[in-house]
Formats: sequence, C-alpha cells, structure tokens
Amino acid sequence: MIKYLLKSKIESIRDFILTDTYIFTLDIDSVLYNETLKKSVETTTTNIRRFKNYILTYSNNFYDYNLNRNTYNVPNECFFYDLGYDSYIFLNNSTSMFLYNFEERSIKKQIDFSNYEGGIICLVDNENTLIDNGKNIYLYNLLSEKTIWQYDLETYFHQPAQIMEGRVLVSNNKIIFFAHTEDWSNYATFVLDAQTGEVLFTTQEMGMKLITYNDFVYQIQRKAIKILDPKNLKIETIDVSTYCDEQSIFLDDHTVFFYKDKLYTLARGQGSDVYNIWVIFNLKTQLFEYREDMFINPKKKKDEKNKIFINDIQANDNLVAIRCSDNLYVFEKQDIESK
Repeated sequence: MIKYLLKSKIESIRDFILTDTYIFTLDIDSVLYNETLKKSVETTTTNIRRFKNYILTYSNNFYDYNLNRNTYNVPNECFFYDLGYDSYIFLNNSTSMFLYNFEERSIKKQIDFSNYEGGIICLVDNENTLIDNGKNIYLYNLLSEKTIWQYDLETYFHQPAQIMEGRVLVSNNKIIFFAHTEDWSNYATFVLDAQTGEVLFTTQEMGMKLITYNDFVYQIQRKAIKILDPKNLKIETIDVSTYCDEQSIFLDDHTVFFYKDKLYTLARGQGSDVYNIWVIFNLKTQLFEYREDMFINPKKKKDEKNKIFINDIQANDNLVAIRCSDNLYVFEKQDIESK
C-alpha cells in the first residue's frame, strides 16, 4: 500500500518549482531557496520558471540547479514571455522582442513591435510563434518578420470570437486551442495544421482548459478525463464517475500536473466550493491511486471552515508538493504494509 506522509511545511511561499532532485521555493521576501542544497539567493523577482537545467526569474536572472548565477547582460526592463525548444523570448517595454538562444547564450534576433497590435501566444518552433490580435490567430516568423498564415475565427463562428485565455497548445505539428464567441453562444476546440493554418478538426466534445502531456491533449472534466490524439484526431473518454460517486467528489482542472504517466489534479467534495482535495490517477491502469484532503488543522472538525484551498501541485518520484495560500506542504511517498 502506498501512502504519502507529510514531510515538511514551508511557510511564506510565493512560488515554487519541484524538479526530479530539487525543491526551489521563492518566499514573500523574494529569496530563491534550494531546499535540497540549503542554498539561497537574493532576487527581486515575483515569479520563477523552469527551462531545461535553469531556474528563470522575472528579475532577468538565470540560475542553474545548483543556484550558481549565470550572468548575461539582458536588455534593460526585459522579462521572459515564453519558453520553448532551444530559444527564449523576451519582451521589452512592449516595443521590442528579443529571441535569445540558450545554447549560444546570446540574442539571436531583435524585433521591433512598436506598431504591433496583438499578443504572443506560444512558440511553435525555433523560428515561428503564434500571435493572437483578438480577432484571428496567425503564424509569425521571427527571423523573416513575416506572417506565414492567419486564420480568422469569424470564418467559423460568423461573429466576433476569441481564444480562451490565450491558451494555445502545440503538439505533433498541430495547433490546438479552444475559442468562443463573445457572448459564449458558440464555442469549439480547433486543431490546425502548424505549417499551413488549415483547420483539420473541430469539436465541442472537449475544450476550456486544455493541457498537453506526451503529445496528447487532455481535459479534466468533473467526472471524466478527455484525451485527444493529435495524430489521428480521435478523442478518448475515461469515465471516472464511479470513483467520484464513491468518494463524493468532483474533479477540477484548476491545477493539473503530469509526471511519469500519472495525473495529479484537484477535487472538491460534493456540495463544497473549496478545492482542498488532491488525487493521483494512473493513466496506464486508469485507476485512482491516492486521495488526500487538506485542512487548516487536521485535528479539528473537518468542515468547510477548516478546508485549505489548493493553489498548485507538483510531484516527482518520491515527493508531492502542495501549495495552499502561502504555505508549501511536502509529502513523501512511503510503502505501508497492509494489515
């Protein structure tokens, strides 16, 4: 029997990253700390991100996993906007974009965006990015500074529409996103060919918050898990209603994390508005392996007032890290002998 036991509680946490071997925390005083190595670095950042073997901060600093500072004279007032492949994008005062190559540790391209209206969505590859100007989505080549193709959402909806939260995924040379009309009277998930912009597939079967893992696209529903295969454009539905009914819970897509064929996601009790439960679903066996309820004081009555709202969840082989408000709870995996 597998059980996760509380290993530690770290207070006053603004953000955190759990890697295979390290726990990085950023406290409310903007101190970046490596829990494994017991090292800390003063920063001026409010958020941290992970890219390859680097920890990146909004204060323009790059740190490797040992918290050794990697110096580079990043353009003033730049912050990282998107990550992917071998390149790294900066945006400077909303007027210039810098394409930064991590392997060469140098700026590959500077692009003038002073007369540009729209938002960068994500990188498609080392040269192309997707842009959304509120009316259509188009593929923009960062090196030639030219539009490769564009797709107008009104072509499908016949009325003004927008992409859900600017969330666009790239998988198997496909562009996947969920879009809806301004009044939400119509909506759909789109799959476009990344090279041509051709619409290959649309569906209303899954949408809203989509996430990729191992080249598949997932959507967590209240009592089901939807999986889209971009290769053959087929959708699989994993019905988990039996488990949800037995446990009296609903699943939630507020925080979703994948690690080695396991899905870590939130849940709430039926009749409750607080997502204070985390569960582990095995994608291979299609069974739930674990459930844990988070409470302010586990020794007191387990009612609505005692529940903690979970903000983030991450995991590795041995640990599960749960951030609730500004506290980080670290659970360690242990094998418990069945009685």
